[in-house]
Amino acid sequence: MKKIILLLVFLATTISATAQQFYIEGGKTLSSINYKNSKGIGLNNLQTTTHSYMGMGYRDQLFQTDLNFSVGLNYSGYGAIGSDDILGNFMEWEANYVGLNVAVDYQILKSRKTEFYLKGGLSSAFFVQGTQTLNDNVMNLDNNSDFDSLLITLQAGAGFSYPISRELSFYVQYMYGQSLDIASGDAKLKFISDNVGFGLLIDI
Repeated sequence: MKKIILLLVFLATTISATAQQFYIEGGKTLSSINYKNSKGIGLNNLQTTTHSYMGMGYRDQLFQTDLNFSVGLNYSGYGAIGSDDILGNFMEWEANYVGLNVAVDYQILKSRKTEFYLKGGLSSAFFVQGTQTLNDNVMNLDNNSDFDSLLITLQAGAGFSYPISRELSFYVQYMYGQSLDIASGDAKLKFISDNVGFGLLIDI
């Protein structure tokens, strides 16, 4: 966590004083869980589930006009659903996190007014609320060491933006994300996500 804070301070001191923007976005997350127990055996027949996410923050130029840095807050949902063909169990997970997101995007192409870019980011999030369902039993994930912990997610993707006016732009982007292992003990638990988002960039 200290390294992330130092990185934010360093980047904040290197951004330019021009082209400052405020962004707000929302979209859908298609998420799944990659889980293996202490013996390396995973859960089969897990399916993806759809969740919502939202975020807002600050964006500015970094070093040059085609490279931008952004930092903001985000609220994201993750989970999965599945069944056990042998025992006939039904399983479902729902987990929500609030976190700090940092990202860098680079413009690769501009066609008339439309700008296309590549983007990479890092999110550090804290567990807010979640449930685990096993057949007819619903359990709260609060204080569950496998979920109620710091969630670090690496993201990469692409998008495009289009100006609506001199001070307002609309953008659409896709981001693939994979978290670091958050499980306790010898088990391994990761979230895999596909995010499709829509947002606004407001010059400030």
